Amino acid sequence: MASIKKLLREEAGVKLFKVGEPKSYGRAGGCHYRISMMRQNQPRGLADISETEDAFDPEVIASLMDRVVQQVMSRTQHRP
Repeated sequence: MASIKKLLREEAGVKLFKVGEPKSYGRAGGCHYRISMMRQNQPRGLADISETEDAFDPEVIASLMDRVVQQVMSRTQHRP
């Protein structure tokens, strides 16, 4: 079944999405939150928004300190 992704925040290549599952055939829809990043780490999925927001800021800091991410970000910022 398709899910609906909504971008809530984006900073330093780190994205915070709300992922919702639509209701169907009497089944309750649900949602979870996902953090994706340019670094080698796998995307993180969390159920609670406050937990997710707490995890977002350290991930942004780690991305800002990562040399590879800095290079990718500088290349994408200089494109016409």
